[in-house]
Amino acid sequence: MKRSLLLVVLVLLVAFSVLGTSAAPKYKEAPELAALVKAGKLPPVEERLPKEPLVVEPVESTGKYGGTWRRGFTGVNDFHAFGRLVYEPMLRWPRNPKDPIQPGLAKEWSWSGDGKVLTLRLREGLKWSDGHPFTTKDITFWWYDIELDPNITPAPHAEWVVDGKPMELEVVDDYTIKLKFAKPNGLAEAVGLAFHGNQWPLGFERFGFFAPRHYLEQYHPKYNPKATYALFEEKASDYNTERPVMTPWKITEWGPGATRLVAKRNPYYWKVDPAGNQLPYIDEVVLTLFENAEALNLRAIEGGFDFQFRRISLSNYPALMTNKDRYGYRVLRWPDALSTKTGYFINQSINDKGLREIFQNVKFRQALSLAINREEINEASYLGTGVPRSFSVVPDSPYYEPGSDQLYAKYDPDRANKLLDEIGLKRGPDGFRTRPDGSRLAITVEGTDWDKATTDEVELVVAAWNKIGIRTSMNITPRESYWTRACSNEVEIAVWTVDRGLNPMVDPIYIFPFDERSWMAPAFGTWYKSQGKLGQEPTPLFKEMMALYDQYKVTVDPVKQNEIAKKQLLILR
Repeated sequence: MKRSLLLVVLVLLVAFSVLGTSAAPKYKEAPELAALVKAGKLPPVEERLPKEPLVVEPVESTGKYGGTWRRGFTGVNDFHAFGRLVYEPMLRWPRNPKDPIQPGLAKEWSWSGDGKVLTLRLREGLKWSDGHPFTTKDITFWWYDIELDPNITPAPHAEWVVDGKPMELEVVDDYTIKLKFAKPNGLAEAVGLAFHGNQWPLGFERFGFFAPRHYLEQYHPKYNPKATYALFEEKASDYNTERPVMTPWKITEWGPGATRLVAKRNPYYWKVDPAGNQLPYIDEVVLTLFENAEALNLRAIEGGFDFQFRRISLSNYPALMTNKDRYGYRVLRWPDALSTKTGYFINQSINDKGLREIFQNVKFRQALSLAINREEINEASYLGTGVPRSFSVVPDSPYYEPGSDQLYAKYDPDRANKLLDEIGLKRGPDGFRTRPDGSRLAITVEGTDWDKATTDEVELVVAAWNKIGIRTSMNITPRESYWTRACSNEVEIAVWTVDRGLNPMVDPIYIFPFDERSWMAPAFGTWYKSQGKLGQEPTPLFKEMMALYDQYKVTVDPVKQNEIAKKQLLILR
């Protein structure tokens, strides 16, 4: 089931289109920038924008310049509280997920007839936040000096390696570059350029497609013998207040002991609205540091934020509604792309052989699903705002098949018990079931960093599984140790929010064992990631899904990709 909450009083612009090539409009800018231009401290806005800016179509209305966007976060590991406001990849996802990928920093792109060469054309005249030109040099620097440097990136990311061979780059000019692959690369557009194609490294994540060569080169050991890789990482960090960016706001205040993060307007930002107003409208973003999510939610309830989605707990919905008129904010139940708010990953590669055989039995997994009373959980944990469902893509996904999200989702404990009886899990005198060999059957559900709503849900699920004779306990551990254990194949049933509900193929960790993050079988994922060198050999079913994804990766035709993706998701049924 899924349900999310958004506290909002500001209008954001999220739909994108390309400015036509007709007569250039008269551009306008924020008053504070106009004052700098008048004082001779900044070039005119026409000189700061590219020749063809990207036009952002308003969702509600054209905005007004000025103001501070107040938000909250819980520290450096909560980077995406800021990072998801400033995600600027080469290509962009469309507002309507069924539409094709849209232009971003690159205004045009095209494949060769054989699908092996992708040509990108950047917007001419793009500039970094310090006014330095953004060109193909920033792409080649990322590829040769970051992605292919094992001191920074242990191995090139999968979207840039085809048939075991890393891509090759051919620079045509400052604004045109060709990406060359050994075979057709079906991941280049959606994954490499739209999903991961931002400025490297995006907080703690190591994805990217470009970096400010003119700034970082001086700190790279390849170009400066006195430099170290530790220094390079420090200077490349998104928290470095000196590092240039291509985003609407640039961090200007953060450091040891800081209690707030401040990001101010980028005067060279490359987007405008239909009226020719250079974006962004808002002068600065200020994120206040909170010790935990509970303190952050209290500030939200008291009207301390202007726009906040991240870390807002649905359990506080009644308090937010009670106080909204008093503090003058709106509360919107905002739809998101979660396949499910809380997913239960039954580890089919767990080292315990007896438990592994039970977990791999589809009837066991079906029984666990049928034993969950989703309607009860919706009312008790999510205040009736959720949509009871089983794991599937969301209805807005181009891969969605009606009814696929209701398989084994109806509460039916009698059928659950029957399935468990059929696979030989007999009840003992104490009412709990034993393994087929007669030994004690017990499982542990593990997770971390849950909000109250999720904790309440997991407790209800644990109780439901105990009722059908599966001795089940719950264990909550710190995020760092939990993540490590789950990826190391040590967690029996892992709990995590399941995103990627619109297009799971961009990072298919939730639909088959793609890598160690696929907690339904992390050891199988390690096997697939290492091409059989590490981990455990998967079951035939998972091998079939892996083979389908291998087909998807070498297909650049979106129609054929959709067919493969739907076939893969059907196997999950």
